[in-house]
Amino acid sequence: FGDEVVQLFRDIDAAKGGSEWEITGFLDDDSDRTGLMRNGVPVLGTRAWIDKNMTEDLWFICVVGKPSARAGLVKMMKAKKLRFASGIHPSVIMSQTSSIGEGTVVTAGNIITTNVSIGDHVIVNLACTVGHYSSIGPFCTINPGVNVSGDVTLEEGVLVGTNATVLEKVRIGSYSIVGAGAMVHKGVPAEVTVVGIPAKIIKEHRV
Repeated sequence: FGDEVVQLFRDIDAAKGGSEWEITGFLDDDSDRTGLMRNGVPVLGTRAWIDKNMTEDLWFICVVGKPSARAGLVKMMKAKKLRFASGIHPSVIMSQTSSIGEGTVVTAGNIITTNVSIGDHVIVNLACTVGHYSSIGPFCTINPGVNVSGDVTLEEGVLVGTNATVLEKVRIGSYSIVGAGAMVHKGVPAEVTVVGIPAKIIKEHRV
């Protein structure tokens, strides 16, 4: 997904006809990847790179897909006083009454309608729709092709799988997982996994 975020910022620059963003590189805790090229961008090192280099002029985005892992990494990064960039792909349709938080990326082909609030460090992947007055909490991951209806609330760290649908006025509790292709028609408690049409709880998990 990091490769896609690189392209997102390249597309932002292309749409503006400039070079606002200079992409420095990736950090990856798998040290075997240090020195590799990803989508034309080098893997600079592990998180230890942060402590060995000047970061005052850098912006960071955590692109780990698992919400709980992303939350932990962001906590570490905040402790190091790092700054976070946000990005909205030029193809996104988003009303002026909607907003996104820091460290959040909204990739190509999304439609964000009116009065939508998207929190910090959220990933909205390709070709999703988010309806009016919906609230997406921090650290959520919305995978490709998801349809979120109006007045939906996704609490912190919810992961919604590819091509899932969340019907209107539904609340999904923190760090719950909605399986790919599921249809959620009623409230979901925190820290559970739901799958199917209609979605049903298949297991509980603790973050």
